[in-house]
Amino acid sequence: MHKNIKKLAGMCALAAMPLLAHAEIYICKDASGKTLTSDRPIMECQDRKTRVLGKNGMTAREIAPPLTEEQQRQKAAEDEKRKAASAVAEEQKRQDRALLARYSKEADIEVARQRALESVTEQVKREEASIVATDKNLQKARLEAAAQPKGKVPSSLQRKIDDLGQEISDSKKLIAERQDEASQINARFDQAVKRFRELKNGGVAKLETR
Repeated sequence: MHKNIKKLAGMCALAAMPLLAHAEIYICKDASGKTLTSDRPIMECQDRKTRVLGKNGMTAREIAPPLTEEQQRQKAAEDEKRKAASAVAEEQKRQDRALLARYSKEADIEVARQRALESVTEQVKREEASIVATDKNLQKARLEAAAQPKGKVPSSLQRKIDDLGQEISDSKKLIAERQDEASQINARFDQAVKRFRELKNGGVAKLETR
């Protein structure tokens, strides 16, 4: 009897040796709920979560089941969002470094603002002066036309009135465009001032550590 017990124990030890000698043990449940164990990846559990035990018998890692098509689409969308966010962050860092390299103090930004606005302001002044002069000529031409017999305004005079009116309209349109450009310039420099203050009030350290 003792010999049989020893023989049985020896057979169990031999059976366990391949698993103990292997670095990892794979454990999972198949579709029926049955627990499967192997010293290599289990075919029946390719679409199921698998635990991998180390030599100490503790879970060393887990193998997640493959993603479904919907999960793959969601993951791809999330990856794209992360890439886009990363690109935005990198562009912001580039702009911040450029801002700090261009201006050493806030007053420098205001000097640059006035320089950018100068040509726009001068053009608006020229067009406004042109409107005043053109309007005087237009009023004179209209008085001359009013002095003519009814329905007898010369075509050349009428053409002059029309041309002068068009000049004034064109100048007003150009002024509106330049004023809109000035608003955009101011908005851009306002943003530069705001960001410059943020960077100077602690943002520089964060920028350097990114």
